[in-house]
Amino acid sequence: MTAAALTPSPSSTPLWTTLADELDVAPSLYERATDRHTSLGEWLCRPESSLARYEPSVRPQGSFRFGTVIKPLVEGATYDLDQVVTLRRLGTQDLSQFELKRRLGVELAAYARAHGMQALDEKHRCWRLKYRDEVAFHLDSLPSVPAAEAAVLQLRRLGVDERWALRAVAITDDRHPQYNVVGAEWLTSNPSGFARWFEARAALGRAGATGRSAQASVEEVPPYEWRTPLQRAVQILKRHRDVMFQNAPSLAPISMIITNLAAQAYEGEQDLGQALAGIVERMGQYVRASVPRVPNPTHPAEDYADKWRLQPALEDNFWRWVEQVRTDVRYFSQQALSPDLVQRRFAIRLSEDQQRRLTNRAASAAAAPAIVAAAAPARIDGAPRPWQSTPRDRSTY
Repeated sequence: MTAAALTPSPSSTPLWTTLADELDVAPSLYERATDRHTSLGEWLCRPESSLARYEPSVRPQGSFRFGTVIKPLVEGATYDLDQVVTLRRLGTQDLSQFELKRRLGVELAAYARAHGMQALDEKHRCWRLKYRDEVAFHLDSLPSVPAAEAAVLQLRRLGVDERWALRAVAITDDRHPQYNVVGAEWLTSNPSGFARWFEARAALGRAGATGRSAQASVEEVPPYEWRTPLQRAVQILKRHRDVMFQNAPSLAPISMIITNLAAQAYEGEQDLGQALAGIVERMGQYVRASVPRVPNPTHPAEDYADKWRLQPALEDNFWRWVEQVRTDVRYFSQQALSPDLVQRRFAIRLSEDQQRRLTNRAASAAAAPAIVAAAAPARIDGAPRPWQSTPRDRSTY
């Protein structure tokens, strides 16, 4: 059943845009993150690297890849970077998960020593590098090899677009019962496919807003510079979640669930107020009644809500949050500006100048006829060129 349409008030889009601007991190932070990934890719591909002959590919993932990073609630908090390292000349029949993870760990440990960093932390699936300079980062590096052909074919049979299916990888997990066995069946995942899928969803609004094809629009700038309605809506939803669960962050809905459902619920609206209103009304419809509850659209067996079965409170909190954010977006979409409520819900204090500008823009918008443009069809065939690779190292991104 389709949710009833909600028509935002003239004041809502300027408000949401102002909040998204407040949540944005500086472009230099994205550039610094890009440098981290590039530097590590160069290290793994250097002549002395024990992995160079296996053609390492380093691809960023997560919010820095999607362009949905937000400022943390607590000043000085650590930013999370995620990447997938794929050894393209190895396969699941060539070595065990343990051995793949060990080999990458050797190179990452050498990288950390060479750059005066702390010792590596080992996680179940990845290695964690910790950076500490003007901005605190930690980088989770996931070892992988290309997924077996049978796994890719299975994704195609499940209806996954070939462009996304071909990006699937086999990953390491020390909880796997055959973690130490060569030739055993591995877990598969598709973080790169999901990133491309999300970019295609985000580009729906970008293409329509520019009046050009999506392909032309996405090749000019990296995704973190797009600032599409979908990306900005995800930023706002994440901040609302952060504030609501600031006293129990481990029980909050995870960002991948929010990002996934928001992208599915997005219908190409070019206006941020309309996009956000539509997303909060529809996103709950994309939670499945059976496992997988919130599947990766580019790897349907992968469930972003897999912890709900073991921790029912996580699902309860998700639905509590969905109801609250829907209530709040409805309120801000229909009522006059309330700076106090903005601060309570988003931990953002609007300045007097911002309040005055928002009030004036709302008055002007109320006097003008509403114009709603339809989103143009979009097709994304390739990656955004400027950040797909670098002149220094084509293995990166």
